[in-house]
Amino acid sequence: MERKVIFLSFVLIVLITGCGGDESSSASSSKGGNVVAADYSPVQPTSSDAITLKITAVGGETPDYNWIVNGIPVHNVSGKKLNPEHFSKNDTVFCSILIGGEEKKKVGPIVIMNSPPRINSLKISPENPRHGKDISLNTDINDADEDEVSLLVKWFINEEEISTSQVLSGSEFKAGDKVHALATPFDGTVEGLPVNSGWVLVQNSAPEFVSSPPSIEGRTMNYEIEVKDGDEDNVDLSLEAGPPGMRLEGNNLVWEAPEVSKDTSFSIKIKARDERGGETINSFSLDLRATEVQ
Repeated sequence: MERKVIFLSFVLIVLITGCGGDESSSASSSKGGNVVAADYSPVQPTSSDAITLKITAVGGETPDYNWIVNGIPVHNVSGKKLNPEHFSKNDTVFCSILIGGEEKKKVGPIVIMNSPPRINSLKISPENPRHGKDISLNTDINDADEDEVSLLVKWFINEEEISTSQVLSGSEFKAGDKVHALATPFDGTVEGLPVNSGWVLVQNSAPEFVSSPPSIEGRTMNYEIEVKDGDEDNVDLSLEAGPPGMRLEGNNLVWEAPEVSKDTSFSIKIKARDERGGETINSFSLDLRATEVQ
């Protein structure tokens, strides 16, 4: 009977000792802290985005962060944010999360995506276009990857798409038309956001004289004046200065030259005016020699 009591007491002592050992081990394992989950944003960072880690349920000490780009540690960065000056397009980024000097979590690989180009400003040049003069775009373009960027352009005249060329021919528009362009930057891989140039109003073009100055055959002059207007406006002609007897009959400048005793020069001015008020003066001199009227 006495042996049985001693045996039970020994078993009880062993059980008590074992419970005390488990409690000590649990406290030790929780002392260093733990990282339950780690993520980053943005999900697909580009060379113009900062990468920021999101850490969930960190216990114990404040974590440290070791950033690595293409296998090379990034020095002087110990926080959970890595700015874009430390990486470029197509780089591979990792980050080790350390607690008490021990790696608890590794985030990555994070592959840096292409950064789309961006148009900072877009203007039509010249700002006051006229028929017959080509117009183009002045642009300020930024690309974080320093890629070569081209422009995908659509030209509109009075809200109708006319051309996709880089330069809009001056023959495509006339006075009173409203012109604008929609430009999209393209770096060879991705397109950036399209930008509208805003409207410009095509200004009136003055008429243009296309005929050569007249001459006299004998004593008679019948000079047919040829004028064109790029805006297809109606054009009126008027004689602003000339010798006595000179007159306009429609588009013909008519004159019966008088007899002169010496060589004489006459100044002539003809004005062409379109229906929008555009004017052009054609000035020339006409020489009359005494021998030509004898």
